[in-house]
Amino acid sequence: MAFKYTVNRGKPVDIVQLEKLHEFFNESVGAHRDMSMELVSLDNGKVELIMPFQEKHSAHRVDGGLHPGALAAAIDSTCGFVIMLNMEKAQAIVTINLRLDHIHPSPAGEDVRIYAECYQIHQGFAYVKAHAQDLSGEELLCNAVGVFKLGSAGPDLVPEIFKSRS
Repeated sequence: MAFKYTVNRGKPVDIVQLEKLHEFFNESVGAHRDMSMELVSLDNGKVELIMPFQEKHSAHRVDGGLHPGALAAAIDSTCGFVIMLNMEKAQAIVTINLRLDHIHPSPAGEDVRIYAECYQIHQGFAYVKAHAQDLSGEELLCNAVGVFKLGSAGPDLVPEIFKSRS
C-alpha cells in the first residue's frame, strides 16, 4: 500500500494497525469491498481515498461517469473509515443521517478522489464532513455531512486493530 500519512489527532500512526484497518474494510465492509477503494493519505484525523473507476458502477447510459448512487455509497464508506480511525476502541457504527449534495457529474471513465474528516465524537455519535472531486481537483462532484451512531449492532470488529491507541 503506497500512501502518505502524518499523525492522527496528535498521536503517532501505527502503520501496521492502519494497514489492518484498511484490509478489514476492504474484506469485510460490503460497499468498501466492492469498490476497491485505495487509501492515499491520512493527516490529522482526515483521510483521502480513491475510488477506481469500474464499469459496473458507471452511469454508462447517461454519461459514462460514476453513478451518483455508487458515489454516495463510496462517501458513506469513507466516512465510516475515518470514524474508525478516530475511535478509541473497536465498535460497530451505523449511518444515522448522510446529506449529499451532488454538484457535478463525475468525468466519464475516471477515478474519483474522496476526502473525509471526523470533526467531532460526542455522546456516542460521530460527526463527519466529506467531499468528492475529480482526480485533478478542479471539479467538486459531491459534498456531504453525516451523523453516525457508535456502538450499534453490527459486524464484530477486530480489537487488535485498535490496541494501544489511547
